[in-house]
Amino acid sequence: MDQCARARDWSEIQERMLVPLYEAVHERLGVGPGTRLLALGCGTGLALLLAAARGAEVTGTDTRPEHLALARERLLPAAPGAPGRAGTRACADAASPARTTARLVEGPPAAHGHRAPYTLVTAFEPLGCPAGD
Repeated sequence: MDQCARARDWSEIQERMLVPLYEAVHERLGVGPGTRLLALGCGTGLALLLAAARGAEVTGTDTRPEHLALARERLLPAAPGAPGRAGTRACADAASPARTTARLVEGPPAAHGHRAPYTLVTAFEPLGCPAGD
């Protein structure tokens, strides 16, 4: 079975049911400009997309490449210098003005295994997201 097609089908059919939940959480937490959101296990990126639309700077990671590919498609620009959805830009493209930055990183499969969670968090240090930040 094509895992990319399966991820897209799920996101188009089922994921929309989560929009009210994500919006309520973002509203309650005051997510907006000045908010930095780190999603561990971001899936296909819907929660990140909704947070970015509110002006948050978002970073997401997932261990499933097919989900991460869809999240990248949703959040990052199709071409260098072009704005992505919700005004996001890839973190490497600092020259183009945008109100929000999006970073998407493939995490190690150990994130769901027996290894300590800090292994995943410390993976963000090279991206300018030191542990504890």
